[in-house]
Amino acid sequence: MNCWQVINLGRRVLRRAGIGIVGLLALFQVSGALSTAVSMLVSLAFYAFAFGVKFGIGFILLLLVHELGHIVASRIVGLRANGPTFIPFIGAVISLNRPPINAKMTANIAIGGPAAGTLSALVCLVFYLWSSSTLMLVLSYTACLLNIFNLIPCAPLDGERIAAAISPRLWWIGSFVIGVVFLYTYNILVLLIFLFSLFELWRGEETQEHGYYQLTATQRLKVAWWYFGLLSVLGLTTLYTLELLK
Repeated sequence: MNCWQVINLGRRVLRRAGIGIVGLLALFQVSGALSTAVSMLVSLAFYAFAFGVKFGIGFILLLLVHELGHIVASRIVGLRANGPTFIPFIGAVISLNRPPINAKMTANIAIGGPAAGTLSALVCLVFYLWSSSTLMLVLSYTACLLNIFNLIPCAPLDGERIAAAISPRLWWIGSFVIGVVFLYTYNILVLLIFLFSLFELWRGEETQEHGYYQLTATQRLKVAWWYFGLLSVLGLTTLYTLELLK
């Protein structure tokens, strides 16, 4: 092997090594998106097996819109969110790069999910009214139930984080409501949420700094306006879609 062959071989090795390094760096950069995609596909397989492919895809998209609402809201308040990661028959979760500084910031992030979810329910309803697609009607009804459930003010649901900015006393109401839901459905997941909510009530506010809940009346009213506004829209849409499904 002459000198030029050695040089060409060295150039090829360096070029391929460089491509490999760039590829590894890109993989690390997209690992969050890859995790989201994989968890989404796994959840889709479960939902498609249980409810059919079309509804499974629609349900995954509803969950995705809900979580994207949280992500957008977190960016608005100055935090970064990773995810979402999908968990079959539980939903999806995101993780923040740092904790919010007070209950108002937490509530703003929590509101983002149900707000986007409410919009998705209305969009599905509009598509149904335009196309008469039963699937769109079912998805609209499902989106309503999904987001109303999430607004119950008990841990670990979004409603618990929103209610904290209005009054932590709402957690008692939320625990009572989720207990009633369990007695009506006997769903094991609802039971776990109920037990978790009781544990959080037992812990009280000891895990948060005292200033965490110190908000102005205006801040509390703004959160309450969003919270009860979303509940009203979702409630009316649920009743309307349920009537159409009969």
